[in-house]
Amino acid sequence: MNATTDEMTAPQTALDRMRERAVSDYLSVSRNCGVYSSTDDYLAAEERAWDRLQAAVGRVRRVEESALV
Repeated sequence: MNATTDEMTAPQTALDRMRERAVSDYLSVSRNCGVYSSTDDYLAAEERAWDRLQAAVGRVRRVEESALV
């Protein structure tokens, strides 16, 4: 079994939780910008969180699209 298989067979509720967690993580970074030691550290954390969010949204979209086929 590989990551693609896991994504395609994961229950919708698990995908929803993954997406919700990614949104929560991104918002947490944004709300807590003052805890980072520098602006560069904050921007790097925000970029990582944004990338995770986009990846989660992409996974959900691929699964939803494959269900329509």
